Order: sequence, then C-alpha cells, then structure tokens
Amino acid sequence: MNMTTTASTTIITNLKNVSAPTSNTLADATAEGLDMRGMLALAQSKAYELKTCLTLIARATDAADPNLATVNDILASLT
Repeated sequence: MNMTTTASTTIITNLKNVSAPTSNTLADATAEGLDMRGMLALAQSKAYELKTCLTLIARATDAADPNLATVNDILASLT
C-alpha cells in the first residue's frame, strides 16, 4: 500500500478547513462506534494544543539545548 505524505506546513490548515464527512462515511463510522464529527473536532483541538505546548517548550528551553532547534523546526512548519 502506498501512503501519501502531507507536508507538516499544511496539517493545521487542513484541519481548520476540513469538510463535513459524507453520509456514507458517517454511516460507516457510526457502525464502527465512531463519532466522526467529534473525532475531527478533537483532532483540530489537539493540533492547536500541540502548537501551544511546543511554543511554551521553546520559551523555556535554553539556547544551548540541542532540542530547541528541533522544537523550532516543528513550530516553523505548523501554520
């Protein structure tokens, strides 16, 4: 199976602009016990939470800490 990749620069933007699921998707999700709308909303809130947490981590990280570059790279890629 080939998986496509999405640049991290578009992940939060895509979550902000997510379309409503089709009726077939909703029916399938309900049959599997999933709240599709709720899970999409949760994914959106967690993406924002990730950005907030990384921002706080970056503020508290010493400039000499090698992890700061990684955190800043991730933050820079999130829109």
